[in-house]
Amino acid sequence: MSKPVTPKAPQQEESGPSFASKFPRLAHYLRLLQYFLLSCVILTLMEIGYAYWLISSRWHLFLDREQMTRMTQEINAAEPVNAKFMEVYTKLFPNHVHTTLSQQIFINYGQRILLRHTDIDDKPHCFCDLVYDIQIVTNDELASIEWDGRLQDLEYGFGIEKFTTPENCFKYVTNFRIQELQGKLREIGRFRHLQKPMDEYTDEDFIEFIIMLKSKRKINRFRNLPRFEKEMAAYKEKLQKAREAEQLAAQ
Repeated sequence: MSKPVTPKAPQQEESGPSFASKFPRLAHYLRLLQYFLLSCVILTLMEIGYAYWLISSRWHLFLDREQMTRMTQEINAAEPVNAKFMEVYTKLFPNHVHTTLSQQIFINYGQRILLRHTDIDDKPHCFCDLVYDIQIVTNDELASIEWDGRLQDLEYGFGIEKFTTPENCFKYVTNFRIQELQGKLREIGRFRHLQKPMDEYTDEDFIEFIIMLKSKRKINRFRNLPRFEKEMAAYKEKLQKAREAEQLAAQ
């Protein structure tokens, strides 16, 4: 009895010559270009990592752990910000309270530099890099340190962040700024409707106060009125949408 014949698989048609065999010189240059681009990416990432390490650890050159612990005592003891103020503020700026400096650098700065995003309201921002400008005026020990360079606030912020939290930095800086602005408004005397306890503020009062807080009083109802009205309308709409979204999520 003869063995069954296994049918042979149809032979695939021979493919034509490859790109590399047809254009060997061009394929060689393309490979070199690929290696060059890959090397550029790796070197760029290494430079970014090295620069980040330098900035985030440079505070060690000027302060030791004991000194930094003393510097952060008043930050860790910061009182909570007014609850009604926070309810409005966190809806207008949802990424300010809990953000770390690393998130600020790689997300906020990255989007602004690479993608050219100019609107920074929704971007992560850490308040630890704002502590230096306050403490250098009020803390003699910090003021006596000759901190060379141009990134003192950011470098000091990384040190502060090791001994406290972004939430405490936010409370410390925001309370300081609120008290500072309230004092300025009392001196000016033209903002009678804001010279009352914050628990009595309306939404518009809070938004007006935040606009001046954010712009360092450069934008207000008595100066740059068109810009003030534009920002007031935009923030009122944003606050309303945030509250509506919160209500829908709660249902």
